[in-house]
Amino acid sequence: MRVLVINPVGHSTWNESDRALYKRFLPSDVHVDVVSLPRGPTTVETAEAYREAAALVVERGRELFSGYDGTIVNCFLDPGVEELRYETKSVVIGAGEASLTLAKLYGHPIYIITVGAEEETLNLMWERVVKLGFEKIVADIVGVPFGVMDIDRDRERTLSLLFNAAKSVTSKRSGEKVTIVLGCTGFGGIAEELQNLVKMPVVDPVKASALLMVSLLRLLLKD
Repeated sequence: MRVLVINPVGHSTWNESDRALYKRFLPSDVHVDVVSLPRGPTTVETAEAYREAAALVVERGRELFSGYDGTIVNCFLDPGVEELRYETKSVVIGAGEASLTLAKLYGHPIYIITVGAEEETLNLMWERVVKLGFEKIVADIVGVPFGVMDIDRDRERTLSLLFNAAKSVTSKRSGEKVTIVLGCTGFGGIAEELQNLVKMPVVDPVKASALLMVSLLRLLLKD
């Protein structure tokens, strides 16, 4: 199987590290390539950046999809996912859709913890949740006080802020089980550590995308 991952940004900063992360979560017999856009936003945290990224993802995906069995759009806001799926009639997964689909199966209220430096980001995420039909099971979206570009500058601080946000969420539920979804693919690889700290299910958007893609392709493709 061959999987294409599109980073919906106009630079290649995360391509190699994201490829390593996807290889960690995908079976060894799955080939994965990670590409970014030839131009586009630095991050997808505003409505303007989202619109720009969505159009460019469709353009990039249309150009490359025929060489792959499936495509993952590596952003929790899923820019261009439905449009690319419709145009190519192929398996296209967005990280947000994958994460919430799997989180729903736990049967607990869902809390999304994401980058919250921009209020606009949280509004965009609520719009996506509603569009996907998950508004009745997503209890809240909590923003941590930094942007996407800040995540890798200090991973210990990132984990600490995520832990504090998760602890705040769980304390509100008086011991009730909840499912935490990390609402940015920049948090990929950190879910297991956070889950060990909070003792609640934590969904990694990169891992969710990888596992859902493999499951779909196993169903669709012959051995």
